[in-house]
Amino acid sequence: MGERTRPWPAGTPNWVDLSADDPSAATASYSDLFGWKCVRRGAQEYWVSSLDGRDVGGIGAKRTGDAPSRWTTYLATDQVDRTLDAVVAHGGRVVAGPRDLDEHGRLALAADPDGAVFGLWQAGEHIGTERRTDPGSLVWSEALSRDFEAAKAFYLAVFGYEAEEIGGDGPRYAALYAGGRPVAGVAELHPDLPAGALPPQWLPIFATDATDAAVDQVCARGGDVVCAPFATDFGRMAILRDAEAAPFAVIHLG
Repeated sequence: MGERTRPWPAGTPNWVDLSADDPSAATASYSDLFGWKCVRRGAQEYWVSSLDGRDVGGIGAKRTGDAPSRWTTYLATDQVDRTLDAVVAHGGRVVAGPRDLDEHGRLALAADPDGAVFGLWQAGEHIGTERRTDPGSLVWSEALSRDFEAAKAFYLAVFGYEAEEIGGDGPRYAALYAGGRPVAGVAELHPDLPAGALPPQWLPIFATDATDAAVDQVCARGGDVVCAPFATDFGRMAILRDAEAAPFAVIHLG
């Protein structure tokens, strides 16, 4: 099992959470899909999801009613305020925060120049996700952009990543490295995708025991398929939208 007890290196996706119209229904749906145990924490409508007692993500109520339901990937930082300064200096913007969550850590929301929203998490007593490879855990996250070169330049400048472009005939893609290991990616949005199917965003990818069964389960609960199951170098993957149209992906590793 891929457990973590120390803070993640800067630039690593270290938390993911869903903002939903009906977080109670969402917790039931994702608990069935991934085997999560979801426990409400604090006075706000926010549930922390765990696998075998290890935290892997959260589900909460949307901050504003007109915002889309969406998953937010949080990137580790040693200093939220300094990272926000870099975001603005390189063409992004501050969406919310920064603010402290008691002793747990400090967070903020930001957007890249193409409008893809991501979070920042400066670990205090809570490092973020404590699992990485088990079914139901976040195994990868990538920034989807209409302007690949601009997005790549932005994330390299803000987080100090090294990038490795992965060749192919399709949309351009680069793996982002922090501390000598790949931690995330930047992908060019495929021109053949239906209009609005996947706006610029950080797409979370969760491990699953069976990709096709996960697709069937999401559709049975009112979700739909953006990209039907397809083979990758790392396993069988599908891109989905849940019942509130929040995009996410699943992959069976291996």
